[in-house]
Amino acid sequence: MQTARIAESSPEYGPRPRLRELAMSAAWHGGLTRSAITTAGHRVDVVYRGAWSHGFGPDFAGAMLQIEGGGLVTGDVELHLTSGDWMRHGHHLDPRYNNVVLHVVARIDGPDARREDGVAIPTVVLDVPDAALFAIDQELPEIWSTLGHSVCAGDVAQREPARLRAAILALGDQRFSERVARFEGELATEPLSTVLLRGLFDAFGYSQNREPMRALFDLVVDGPDWASGDRACAALLLGSAGFLPLSPTDAHIAGLSPEEVTGIENAWAAARPNRAFRTLPATAWTRARTRPASHPAARLMQLARLLTATNGDPAVRLLHAVRDGEELRRRLRDWTANATGQGLGAGRATAIVASVVLPVVMAW
Repeated sequence: MQTARIAESSPEYGPRPRLRELAMSAAWHGGLTRSAITTAGHRVDVVYRGAWSHGFGPDFAGAMLQIEGGGLVTGDVELHLTSGDWMRHGHHLDPRYNNVVLHVVARIDGPDARREDGVAIPTVVLDVPDAALFAIDQELPEIWSTLGHSVCAGDVAQREPARLRAAILALGDQRFSERVARFEGELATEPLSTVLLRGLFDAFGYSQNREPMRALFDLVVDGPDWASGDRACAALLLGSAGFLPLSPTDAHIAGLSPEEVTGIENAWAAARPNRAFRTLPATAWTRARTRPASHPAARLMQLARLLTATNGDPAVRLLHAVRDGEELRRRLRDWTANATGQGLGAGRATAIVASVVLPVVMAW
């Protein structure tokens, strides 16, 4: 009897939970699949997965795919649980989907999809184990259930915008609370200045260069004189990051003149014999498909200016700014700007305030 009950409740015998398209989109967005074979037998390599639309039109816009026999193709990607969902969702009659170049499904239950303009779309089965997809699904915020368990939620935004706003705000509250809890744990064993500075390094790495930024923090956190000037800070960060000597391209993206480059390289050459510097390999950084504003050389220069402006301890200045009700985004943009005003953009400054500064202050 016990064996029978176990068999009945196991995935192999009992009814399986219904997979959501949102989990498939999260898997595609996370790069869990890099290549696949179409139903026609052609290999598809994912060069760039595209920008996740979260349900407003095709799921991923502007993807770049290397399709066997068809070369490099740029267009949109649509994901469904089954191949027949393309017609069931009415995409074959919707001209907004005429730029879709790949249909990604969990299983095949019919012929390949055709767009409204008559073009047949290659179809591939998502090469991610069901167990992994279900695990992803369980980790997704439950608040999305209020949107109908569907990635195709564009109609919800039009019919019930208040419902969508409430879901987004709830997700923001959840994310903020999680960050506060994480920083509380760090503050239990480390000083405020260290916790905030680590968070800033991580945030300046954004998405593609967060890991090397964290590694760089570990290299430079002990003992540098951040108040020794913009040039010395830049030399320590760029040198330890493996960017010195600077290439002309990196120098241009970082907004540095030839005179500034010479000064930074000389400062690094002078400081290095006096310290047992370790450096990251230049290959640790991602430069490909990175906007100039997010290029690691540009972010490191902004970080150097921030550290110089705050005498190496942003925590003190930012705590005072919060208590005095100052506009934190403007402060960050001012502290990171060079002589021509090139500093953090408004969006990145907002993200850093929301994901690092305010959660750390709340935890403190």
